Amino acid sequence: MKKLLLILTMLLFIFSCGTPQPQKDLESALKALQSGDEKKIQELYSSSETLDNDDSAKIMREGYKKLSYKVKSTKVEGDKATINLDIKSPDLSSYFPEFLQKGILIQAANPGKSDEEITKMGEEFTVKFFLEKINSKDLKFSEKNIDVVLKKVNGKWKIDG
Repeated sequence: MKKLLLILTMLLFIFSCGTPQPQKDLESALKALQSGDEKKIQELYSSSETLDNDDSAKIMREGYKKLSYKVKSTKVEGDKATINLDIKSPDLSSYFPEFLQKGILIQAANPGKSDEEITKMGEEFTVKFFLEKINSKDLKFSEKNIDVVLKKVNGKWKIDG
């Protein structure tokens, strides 16, 4: 009886500790997003796209720090893996009506300014507005269940698209 329990315990331990490599790599990418580690993020994407250093990228980087997730399942078939996860991220779209209203007020309050001056003011307002929302205590979130596809490229798992 003791041998049977020992064998079952060992089998349970062996199977429960085996996280597939694609899942480990995806979790590494998500942690890199949360920490803002641009170099690590770039390593895990198969495309050459990266976050620029423009104003929208600043907002996105701050938003990623609020990201949370839970892996539901991982399916590996050869050089392709599909990972299903629940993801919770800031919902900035819910703030757009307020953003547009305040933006119009700023523009109306500055008649006679050049297009360049208005553009610069708009960019500064945009960053300030959304960073305040991201860092507020009542930040709204969106929760979704998604599938992330990874492909093996040169022996390494990369997020596809």
